Amino acid sequence: MKLLSADVCMNELLDQLLGSAPSLADELTTEILSGEHAYAERALLSHEQLRTAVYDNLCALLTALKNGGVPTDMDAPRATGRLKAEHGVPLAALLHAFRIGGRFIWDRLLTMALDKDSATWLLRRASDIWVIIDEYSSATAEGYHIAMEEQARRDASARSLMLSTLLDGTAGNSSSAWEIMRVLRLDRKGPFLVVCAEISDGADPLSAVERQLRTVGVQSEWIHRAGSLLGLLALPNEHTAVAVEERLGGIALSRVGISRSFTSPIDAPNARREAQLATQCLPPGAPGTHVYGSSPIALLAAASPDAAAEVAHTVFGPLLTLPAAERAVLLDTLDIWFTVGGSTPQAAEHLHCHRNTVLYRLKRITELTGRRTSDADSSAELYVALQAARLSTVPD
Repeated sequence: MKLLSADVCMNELLDQLLGSAPSLADELTTEILSGEHAYAERALLSHEQLRTAVYDNLCALLTALKNGGVPTDMDAPRATGRLKAEHGVPLAALLHAFRIGGRFIWDRLLTMALDKDSATWLLRRASDIWVIIDEYSSATAEGYHIAMEEQARRDASARSLMLSTLLDGTAGNSSSAWEIMRVLRLDRKGPFLVVCAEISDGADPLSAVERQLRTVGVQSEWIHRAGSLLGLLALPNEHTAVAVEERLGGIALSRVGISRSFTSPIDAPNARREAQLATQCLPPGAPGTHVYGSSPIALLAAASPDAAAEVAHTVFGPLLTLPAAERAVLLDTLDIWFTVGGSTPQAAEHLHCHRNTVLYRLKRITELTGRRTSDADSSAELYVALQAARLSTVPD
């Protein structure tokens, strides 16, 4: 009977508080606005927004206490979490407000119970109050985190859209393009670069690229586009371009093309095309970086892959019909010979064979192609064909 009368008395107190909820919400709002995190609440929410949230949660908390300490409706705390996340109120300020609310309810109940000489049974219900406060705080934090995640996704989507307009040339005039750069925090005076990295098998082609670039003072924004990762980079100065190439080369897991530098975002679409073409200046499947224009012959082959394949067929002819292993040996020998400037001894050293072996292979290439490496015109044709073969898929 004592327990029953204690519950009845508790419900009477809770009914009184619920009846006074509007005035209690005013008091609690004032208390929150004078607390440790008042600056956040006052600066980021209107008084009416805060007061409405306080009222809804106060009613929900008191109703849960009437139900025996079992929360049945988490809509109010979740909505509060979303509201404060959307207005930029720090999570610490949000949770602090709930602690103030819990203490506020406890103090009111304790004062009313003392008037009724019923403090002893109220102490038995103290844990209920703080359990509910914890559960409501968790629900609020959940709503807060969900809203923050949604906002982050919206922000990422908006940033991707803005970057796309720059790279596609649909940003409008120069003023609009610079405004997008400002929002993306890339609004330096330049120079700028565009980077294109191929994506293979869904793997990240440039691991932790933004962090890597920040170490050399470069800000960047990235989007995924049709099997590639595109980045717009803002450099602190022209000399940083070399450091960018080195950083990207150190983490590249696929072919990575880098545009020439430019100083206006209006030129970003052309730089995107340069970066995409620069990826094709590297052999398929060979990870690394290539700067647009650094190899004119490779650029010609990449720009016209069909013509490149035709050149390779025309110049090499029967050589391309050899078994794959024999063909690879001859092409590798020719590649090394050009790399060392036509020095047979150096080519032999690189290939780990006798110089006579190198001479034999070069003679074999002459027999198959009708072109001598000792002749300037023939040598030029062999070099162009070699680059074309390296960069294009030449059918047997």
